[in-house]
Amino acid sequence: MKQRDVFLESEGDAWFVRNSPGLKVRKLPESDPILQEILKLPAESVNPGTRVLEIGCGDGSRLTWLKERLRFECYGIDPSRQAVRAASERGVNAQQGTADHLPFDDGALDMVIFGFCLYLCDREDLFRIACEADRVLRNPGWILIQDFYSRTPIKREYHHRSGIFSYKMDCQTLFTWSPAYTTLSQRIMHHSEHTYTDDRQEWVAVSVLRKALEQ
Repeated sequence: MKQRDVFLESEGDAWFVRNSPGLKVRKLPESDPILQEILKLPAESVNPGTRVLEIGCGDGSRLTWLKERLRFECYGIDPSRQAVRAASERGVNAQQGTADHLPFDDGALDMVIFGFCLYLCDREDLFRIACEADRVLRNPGWILIQDFYSRTPIKREYHHRSGIFSYKMDCQTLFTWSPAYTTLSQRIMHHSEHTYTDDRQEWVAVSVLRKALEQ
């Protein structure tokens, strides 16, 4: 069974239950590196009505902040039914799903956020995941990624469930091989403290990519 199916079936809900307490006490936008990066974008990129999709949206708290404070049009996808229910109760247009199949028209979105989910995706799906994000993202557009970081790919046993693996890599490279994408910034920081650390086991990267393909 693919990891995608395991998360859709049960592990997505298990992840959500484990992490819900931490999600509820986050102070936004101060404790959220993704929101901090969005607030640094040019003014014309954060207009009311900006259409944003968060893949791995959890309880929808980040999208709710964008909806209420910046008046973005927000959509979420998560493998957890419980997460989707929580996000929907916040008024977020959320549905159960995974990154390899995005139910949006070509060029429908201004921004795609990968909210700490790529490290658990099946490696054989990475090309499909990148293709789907590129397909639904308009030109020009933005991609923001928060995930575990490693200069070289690493595979490890997922300690919450046997038979599942987590992966570390430089996730921006899923897109930057293409001339359409440029990395505007990449911050490497401690997994939980959001300050720099020399402990490479704790490295997380927040990457901001611009899609701007010449016509």
